[in-house]
Amino acid sequence: MKHKTLLLQALIVSLLLPLSATAQKPTINWYGFVAAQSFTDTHKSASAADGFLYLYPIDRKLDVNDNDQNSIVSGSEFGTMARIGFVLTGPEIFGAASRAKAEIEFSGHDQASNHVLYRHAFMALDWNDGSSLLLGQTWHPMNDLFPSTVSIAIGSPFNALNRSPQLRGSSFLDAGKKLNLTIACIFQALNTSVGPDPEDPTENTTIKSNKFQRNSTQPNIYLGLDWNLGDLKLGAGAEYQRIVPFVDTDDNNEKYYLNSFSGMLQAQYAKDKLSVKGKVLLGQNMSHLGICSGYGLTTDADRKYSNLTALSSWAQVQYGTDLKWGLFGGYMKNLGAADDLAKIYAVGGGKIDSMWRVAPNVQYTVGNLNLGLEFELTSVAYGTIESKGTVTDTHDVFNFRTLLSAMYSF
Repeated sequence: MKHKTLLLQALIVSLLLPLSATAQKPTINWYGFVAAQSFTDTHKSASAADGFLYLYPIDRKLDVNDNDQNSIVSGSEFGTMARIGFVLTGPEIFGAASRAKAEIEFSGHDQASNHVLYRHAFMALDWNDGSSLLLGQTWHPMNDLFPSTVSIAIGSPFNALNRSPQLRGSSFLDAGKKLNLTIACIFQALNTSVGPDPEDPTENTTIKSNKFQRNSTQPNIYLGLDWNLGDLKLGAGAEYQRIVPFVDTDDNNEKYYLNSFSGMLQAQYAKDKLSVKGKVLLGQNMSHLGICSGYGLTTDADRKYSNLTALSSWAQVQYGTDLKWGLFGGYMKNLGAADDLAKIYAVGGGKIDSMWRVAPNVQYTVGNLNLGLEFELTSVAYGTIESKGTVTDTHDVFNFRTLLSAMYSF
């Protein structure tokens, strides 16, 4: 009898083990796209990803006859890119549903500039009450809302463009789950602040590096609120940043700090075929967000740094389902610093007073295939840098980009 009981127990265990393993086994869903794009520019411009991630036209370069050598038509006859990622859904952990995500991108058709971009890699826990905890690299909270453009720049440099490692927690403040609070500690990695080159004795060279934040041993702190009103969604956020632009190795590694604050307001409305989105960013040293701002070394005898303040905004209207028509508009303004500056470290070199963009587009989706056409007219006002970092005696530089795109998603 005892042997029969043991055999029965063994049989039950052998039957339950596969069921238990199946329940605990994570599921993986793959996604991505393959895209082919062609573009033409009328002026030499700042860009990334072999020109596909377009930013803005650079300043003119006049010859002896006052002809602009940078006013030249150029483009890409054909280029491809691919993106692939997966979302993993795992077992319950600490009473929460677990998930993870990883994503990479391959872009560029020039062999010398071909590269693989590490975009997302994070793990997260989601509780039934709507609370969540995320650890890893993903969009900066100020980048969670972006326009639906054909360009992969998604509105940059008017919109924040930043993916960073972070520890982010969010929770609803009301029983109806309409008001959501987000708190995040954000660490710079790929998208970084600007600053002086430590290898340059005169410190006249501007570089981008995560060392400026890492030397402060403090992450960026973000606090945000999102309000869901059904078809209308509103959001507001603020970020505190502390970096170390300079470490004096000749004075016992003395650190010189700079504190910065930034704020954001955003809104989106979607109903039936109509979608309207918009965002306003106002802040100091938003160079890590891709905004054309930064800071400067003051003329004070003691080494001090002063923030450049910038205002950046964008809005988009889109209408349609399979066939969508869209219009994007962006505006950025350099508001200068509170102190007189001896040197400036900024995206765009500090010579930009303002810039604007108008970009209509049309997209047609059939099955997994999206076809897009977009026109981008971007204007930048370059000029003379004043003592407090504002820019005067400006001249406008224009670029007109025509972009054709075919994207197959899965």
